[in-house]
Order: sequence, then C-alpha cells, then structure tokens
Amino acid sequence: MIKLYLAMAVLLIIAVIIVLLAGLRQRRQSVDRESENRDWYEERLAELEQDKQQQRISQEAYNEAKLELDKTFISDSRDIEGEVSWKRANPFIPIAIILAVAVGFYAVFGSWSLQKQADDALAQLPELGQRLLQEQQQADVESMQTFALGMRQKLAAKPDDPMAWWLYAGIMSDLRQFDQAQQAFEKSLALAPNRTGTLISYARFLMSSPTEEHLRKAAGMLARVLQQQPSHVEALSLTGFVAYERGDWQQAIAAWQQLLPLLDKESQRSNAVKQAIADAEQKMQAADRSVTVTVSLGEEMRAQLPEQGTLFIYVTATQGPPMPAAVKRMPVNDWPVTVTLTDADSMLADYRLSGLDQWQVKAMVSQDDKIDRQAGDLFAESVTINAQRSAEVTLSLNQKVTEVAND
Repeated sequence: MIKLYLAMAVLLIIAVIIVLLAGLRQRRQSVDRESENRDWYEERLAELEQDKQQQRISQEAYNEAKLELDKTFISDSRDIEGEVSWKRANPFIPIAIILAVAVGFYAVFGSWSLQKQADDALAQLPELGQRLLQEQQQADVESMQTFALGMRQKLAAKPDDPMAWWLYAGIMSDLRQFDQAQQAFEKSLALAPNRTGTLISYARFLMSSPTEEHLRKAAGMLARVLQQQPSHVEALSLTGFVAYERGDWQQAIAAWQQLLPLLDKESQRSNAVKQAIADAEQKMQAADRSVTVTVSLGEEMRAQLPEQGTLFIYVTATQGPPMPAAVKRMPVNDWPVTVTLTDADSMLADYRLSGLDQWQVKAMVSQDDKIDRQAGDLFAESVTINAQRSAEVTLSLNQKVTEVAND
C-alpha cells in the first residue's frame, strides 16, 4: 500500500508538470492566433480604406464590407477564446487519466505479485513444515507467516482436510492469532470429531486462557480421548490440570494417580506428578474446613430489629481485603440461627475460606440488603479463630451502628 501511494504521488507530480507545460504551450498558441487574427483584420481594413479613397467602392459598399469584416473578426476571436477556456477548465483530465492508469497497473501487477508470493509459500510448505517441526520454539515469525500463507492456499484448494486445519490452527496459535486458531480447531473437529491429536491440541489451547467455559470444554474433549484410549498419557495429565484449575481436587488426584504407573518412576515428570498429587491432597483437606456459626439476638435489640432486614453471617481475613471469603445471607426468622460456612459459600473462586490462616467470623442484620454497614444496622462483636478442620462459633447481635465506620 505504501508503494502504491508513492507511485501515485510521483505520477501526480509528473501529471502536474505536464499540465503546466501544456498550459504554457496553449497560451503561446492562443496569443499567436489572436495576433494573426488581428493582423489579418487590420490588413483587410486597410484594403477597404484604400478602395474607398480611390473611389473603387461606394460609401455604402464600404460600410457593408466593414461590418462583415468586424463580424468575422469578432467570431474568430470568440472561437479562439472558447477553445482556450475549455482547455483551462479541464486541467485535471490528464492527471485523472495518469492516476487511473497507475491504479490499473498496480491492480494487475500488485495482484500478480501477491499471488506469486502465495504460490511460493505453497511450494515451500513441505520444507517449512519440516524446519518448523525441528526448530519448534526457535522458529522465526517470518517463516511461520509464510507457512500460514501456504496453508491458507492449501485449504482454499482442499477445505475438507482435517489434518491441514489442525496444522493451521497450531501455527495461528503460535502467531497469537487466537480467534483464527480457534476457528481452525473447530473446523478440524467438525471434519474429524474423534481425532486424538486435534482433541489434545484444542484442549491445551483452551487451557491457555482458563475461563470456566474453556476449562469445561477442554474437560469434555479430554474425556472423549480417554473413552477411546483410557491410558493416554497426555489426556490423563491434562485432565488432572483442568480439574486442578477448576478446584476439583478429587478428580485431579484420580487422574494423576492413574497417570503415575504409565511414567518412568525415576523421570522428572513422575516426580512432578507426585508433587502435584500431594499439593492437590493438601488443598482437598483444606477445602474440607468449615465453621459452624450460631447467631442469637440480644433481648434489648429485638425492638430495633428491621422488619424487612437481611441477616449476613460471614468470614473475612484478619488482615487484607474486607470482602468475605465465605458468606450466607437469609431473611430474619426465628432466633437463634445456626449455619455452616465452607468453600462452597465463597464469592470468588480464588478467595476461599480454606485459603485463610485465620478467620474473623461476623454477623449483622442489614436494613437494605447490603453487607456494607450503615447507620441503623445491627451487628455482633466479631470473633477471630485459627483456621481448622472444623470449628464452632457463637455470636450475639447486641450492638447497633450509630455512624458508619470500618469494622
């Protein structure tokens, strides 16, 4: 595109120069024609004057001849002026013609150049594929782009090749063209729904951006692989990681325990899997932690209890963000109220009860269905305990917020 702009700019300058030179030439020509016309007029007028003086023509004939001469002179002068005016009014016609020719040449030869580049990329596919396979992480961007261009040419000619779509998805992922990569994976699977290589690669691709939707989709693909090949090493390994990311420690442990016998006991990978199992077991034990909270209402507070109030029972960190790591909310009913808080009551997947070393247990009755304290809300004095497998705490709602303050 830059080359096109430069070419058009050069041609525009050339066209302007041509128009200016042509204008000067036309001006000179018009001046010459006007001069010749006037000389002819004056010469003919002098001849009439001489004929009149020598009485070769009468005064009446002289007047008629002079009138016709004046008309001819004026008519010729107008023709010359009109021709010059038309040429002056259309100075950009040559420029437009030159630019149109330039664009035409670029469209023809530019398209030819792009097509040649695409054909060359298609011819290099086997060599580039072999080199990229050998270089892997060391492959340069230019080679990958050329390979991708060649693959597009191949897929344009043969769009029903699942292997080609799989290769194209991989190279697009390496080039960080993630939308195109995902579309290519989908096309490959549509053509070959149970192809193991595509299912594994697509699952790994989805795990690179581990949203819940992507993880769920990746888990489904890996399950399809394991239905066909229950001892597939990569599928078991990735299944464990997907489960781990989703907080399903039990499934992660089960997948990795099934993987261990398939690995060399002395290999680094075997040791890494053992460490991952130990970590998942620790997190599973921590996830079993719970605190049972009983909240009572002080007699002096019963008359001040909001009619449409909401009871919040929650746990926060002793230091750090005030956001609850676990919370339950319910309408105000009979007292006392007893609930059990676990990781299932967390508001965020990465901020849970089991992740805290100490728990600050709190309870409040809000007037407006919000957990942030406001004047008029009732609250209990918080209790801080060390995190443990199972704990019990009793709180009493015996205080009222008189002014807004951080608890």
